[in-house]
Amino acid sequence: MIDHLPADSNDHAAVRWLTIATTLLNASHFAEFEQRALSILPLVLPRHQVALLHESPVPSSLDPMTIVRPLGEGEVWGWLSIRPTTLTDAEVEALAVIEHLLVVGYERVKRRVTQYRLRQRLQVEVEALRDSDDPDLLCRQLGQLLGELIDCPVNIGVVIPFRSSVWLELVVQYNARSEDAQRSHFWPMSTDLSGAVMKLGVSISSTDYPADCARYDVRPHPDYEATNTTPLYWVGVPIRATGKTLGVVYAWIMSELALHDDQRRLLDDAVYAAGYLLRPIVTGRLAVEVQQQREAWQSLVAAGQHVLNPDHALQEMLEMSCRLLEVDGGGLFIFDEQQYELVFRYAAGEHTQQLVGMRVSLHHSIIGQAFVTGKPVIVNDALNDPRRSYAIDRLTGLTCRNLMVVPYISPSGAPICLEYVNRRRGAPFIEHDLEQVAIIANLIGLLIDKRSQLTQVETVIMQRVRDIERLNTDLQSVLVLNRELLVEQPPDQLFRLIIDTIGRRMQFRSAALFVSRREHHIHQVLECVAATGALIGEFPLGTHVSANQLDVLVNEWSFGEHCVILNRRSQSFAVLFDRVRSSEPQLPDIGAAQWNDGDVLLVLLRAANRAVRAILLLDHPVKGQRPDVADLQALTVYASIAGTAIDMALLRNRQQQSLARLTALNSLGMVINTQSLPELQVLELTARGMIELVDALWAQIVLLDHRSDDLRLERSIGTASLEPDVVQTLARRALVKRRPAFRSATTVAVPLRGTQRMIGAIVIGGEQALDSADVEMLMLYATQAAVAVENMRLLEDVRRGRDHLAQVMAAVHDGLLLIAANGTIVIANEALYWLAHTAEWLPPLTNMNGELFTDLLNRWTDQRNLDPETVARLQRSFTVAGAHGELIGQDGVFAWTVTQAGDLVQDRVQTFLLTIRDVTAAKEAEQLRDDLTHMLIHDLRQPLTTITLAFERLIHELGDLFTERQRQAVQIGLNSTKRLLNLVNTMLDIGRIESGQMPLEREPFPIEQVIESVINPISIQAQLKGVQVVSRIDPAVRMLLADREIISRVLQNLLDNALKFSPEGGVITIEVGLKPTTGQPQRWTLSDELTVIVPGDRMAHISVHDQGSGIPLEDQQRIFDRFRQSGRHRGKGSGLGLTFCKLAIAAHQGMIWVDSTPDHGSTFHFTLPLAEIE
Repeated sequence: MIDHLPADSNDHAAVRWLTIATTLLNASHFAEFEQRALSILPLVLPRHQVALLHESPVPSSLDPMTIVRPLGEGEVWGWLSIRPTTLTDAEVEALAVIEHLLVVGYERVKRRVTQYRLRQRLQVEVEALRDSDDPDLLCRQLGQLLGELIDCPVNIGVVIPFRSSVWLELVVQYNARSEDAQRSHFWPMSTDLSGAVMKLGVSISSTDYPADCARYDVRPHPDYEATNTTPLYWVGVPIRATGKTLGVVYAWIMSELALHDDQRRLLDDAVYAAGYLLRPIVTGRLAVEVQQQREAWQSLVAAGQHVLNPDHALQEMLEMSCRLLEVDGGGLFIFDEQQYELVFRYAAGEHTQQLVGMRVSLHHSIIGQAFVTGKPVIVNDALNDPRRSYAIDRLTGLTCRNLMVVPYISPSGAPICLEYVNRRRGAPFIEHDLEQVAIIANLIGLLIDKRSQLTQVETVIMQRVRDIERLNTDLQSVLVLNRELLVEQPPDQLFRLIIDTIGRRMQFRSAALFVSRREHHIHQVLECVAATGALIGEFPLGTHVSANQLDVLVNEWSFGEHCVILNRRSQSFAVLFDRVRSSEPQLPDIGAAQWNDGDVLLVLLRAANRAVRAILLLDHPVKGQRPDVADLQALTVYASIAGTAIDMALLRNRQQQSLARLTALNSLGMVINTQSLPELQVLELTARGMIELVDALWAQIVLLDHRSDDLRLERSIGTASLEPDVVQTLARRALVKRRPAFRSATTVAVPLRGTQRMIGAIVIGGEQALDSADVEMLMLYATQAAVAVENMRLLEDVRRGRDHLAQVMAAVHDGLLLIAANGTIVIANEALYWLAHTAEWLPPLTNMNGELFTDLLNRWTDQRNLDPETVARLQRSFTVAGAHGELIGQDGVFAWTVTQAGDLVQDRVQTFLLTIRDVTAAKEAEQLRDDLTHMLIHDLRQPLTTITLAFERLIHELGDLFTERQRQAVQIGLNSTKRLLNLVNTMLDIGRIESGQMPLEREPFPIEQVIESVINPISIQAQLKGVQVVSRIDPAVRMLLADREIISRVLQNLLDNALKFSPEGGVITIEVGLKPTTGQPQRWTLSDELTVIVPGDRMAHISVHDQGSGIPLEDQQRIFDRFRQSGRHRGKGSGLGLTFCKLAIAAHQGMIWVDSTPDHGSTFHFTLPLAEIE
């Protein structure tokens, strides 16, 4: 612009013209441009009037004195009018400069306005495309718009990484002209500027494409290299999301027309906007691809689960893998080790099924090379690879563009090879594909291994089927034999059928059958019952073999548990058949097929419980050969059926014998039970039946006298072979053992065992041995007779008992009521009717037998106003032996006691005897006695104390003056007074405890101290009497919570009684232990410093045992009452000591009781709470 300034301008003028030029060139729109021009023109031509006209053509109304100069280059856009017309050279030169500035400034304003309008339109169009999800539509509309805006064909493309690899895939392409289209849709990131944008993640624009490719170290696009063309302008923008580059959108122009800066900037903005719009589309596309890949994998894995049809599963997995990799075809090759070739076993894709079965040599082709090396191979340019084989192309009519081969060895070692050809859309195979195919190969390898296992199983099954078919013929014959053997028939006929059928089927000329016989032997034996051929003479009928000797067969050659081959010179044969042992024993040759002269085939015939019921010997085979495995298997089946048939036949025989015996036993029982026969006649009938049962020769009946425990021989049947004392000894042994006792295998003593006691025994003897079944039947006979005899004796006892009971009840003045366990009244005596005043009831009660006791008690309560509480106690306890209490009513007080009466009635019903006594008068007398006792106690205590002090003063002051006789008299008086005073004090203490006026000083103390303090005072008396006092204390009992002084008095009373009643040389034992209880623990606060816990689950259990004469049962409950003493010890005490003990222990929440058996001593027990100090 400076070049247009006037030549004579100085520095100041140059600055002035620069200011003018800047002012005109920087106008942003036409109005501003015109305003600035009109302000500058007067400064340049101050002598003239200058105006800027926009009319076209030039206005004709202008003054002739006005100069009009056109403005514009090529096209006039305005006019410059100058008046006057005279101009100096400088003004002309300045006018030329200003005109040039006006033209340039106008053009610049015009471009700016145009650029602004284009950007506005571009923005509007971009906003319209914001919601588009079609990348092709978006690029097409954007390319067409750019072509219009910059007036030049614009091409747009979008690439993304192919499956996240280093290859780029052209997914969208818009071409303004077909000749500008890119034919390559895949190229590596090291190619084209799009690869550089993808790697760097930044925008790139280029006006020199080859130079910029070199600068970014990428090869030019293959299409440009092929056509030797380059873009005039290229711009690319990365598509980014979440900090990652997802793809590249780029535009290029192939036109030879140069673009000015505004056009390039507009194109750059448009590509950037396209990248923004394509971001969600590309993200969604990638998400869809990931989902499709996941679904393809799921289908592939699911296909591999069809293990029951592996061929179908392998074919489906191959097809799924082709879909996953997006290839046209795939194949699974299996290695044939024998031919050293790969076999095309499974194929997927069009025109590939005809390849199944094709063999590929390992010395040729890419597949063979990959299999031999064990390395996967990717060939993306198969057309130019010299290793490829065209045989497959010729067979299928397809052209292999690229391929991938992956060899693999399954976990079981099976070699396979996978091949995939022709990636769809011209896509290459990438390294990531190898990883996926490796996983696919692993799944296929596992399935191939499973198929191999299934094939092996199928082979085994087919072999089994063939074996079953082979055995089917034998099975048919076995079924026929089974039907024939299981038909009920005589044993001899059955034995002959077995030996003939098996000998004929197994083709042996000689056979012998030994069957189990135990009826007349102590141990099981096998008896020869049938034989054929040469074995008839070797084993005559009746030959015995001991079943216990079959164990010797374990040393012989055996087939299973049924068949054994023996040699007659073997030791086993000699032991089994009681033969002389050979000096040179011989075992059968296991591997030989020829039958030797000394061989014999022994077959064990077993029952269902595996017990041996018979053995079958086979010899002299027709073919002279040993049986093969199939024959031995068939023989095993025959042996099982024959053993079962023999077992069933023997069982039927035993059942028939048992039925006959039971019939005889039933007949004998009917005779015994329906006829009133004497005891000895019943036993004699039984003994005769037992003789007939076992074919015995004699029997002797031996009875037991329970009073003297002697045995006496009551009756003999037949002539006994034993002496009487031997018979009694055998009978005694049977009675002691309570089971049959054998003298020998033919003689046995059977006990006559009743339900409650032994009656005696019947001794049986003969010539034949008795088996277990015989002994069981003899026991049934004996037991039936014993029960019958016992019933006769019990019936007689019951009759006598009922008669005696009736006499007793009639003679007793107390009311007696016999009650069954179900509450029914069995019998009541007349005294009970009188006590209950039943004659005065409304209506009167004359017979209560058969009524419920509870109903009787309710009627008695209503009729005679009995106290409900006392009635309720009796209702709860009338079936509790030992219970006692009182009934209170308008007729007085009645004391009752329950005792168990035993089985005194018919049908052995348990009964209880309720005794009711009118104690009204006794209660009144007892009350009078208590009142008199209290009065005497209070009146006697003071005089007794005075007398005691007087005696003590006499002894103290005048003791030296007394003669020996006087001193003894005074001492006796003092001791008697003290005993009487102690008795008075004891009675007072009893009264205070009963009234609750005697406080207990509870404290924790060790029980050892109390026991020691009590034992010491009586130790001298015990030594004089020769009585030993022993104490045993459980370490778990440490402390008691009680009144120490009162518990000491309790123990003193018990020890005094024990010493008093102990014989010379006796032992008194004090034991302390624990007694479980059910209660809650208690806390006792005895002082501020002392708190104890009383456990709720246990108490101290203290017992004092002596070896005295004991206490009768009827006195054990009354001895704790006041003034009560045992009948045999009356007069030896006051009768208050145990009363005090009972009340003292009860005050401590304990219990006291006595266990005593006459002539075996007594044991007094009591419980006290334990103490645990916190």
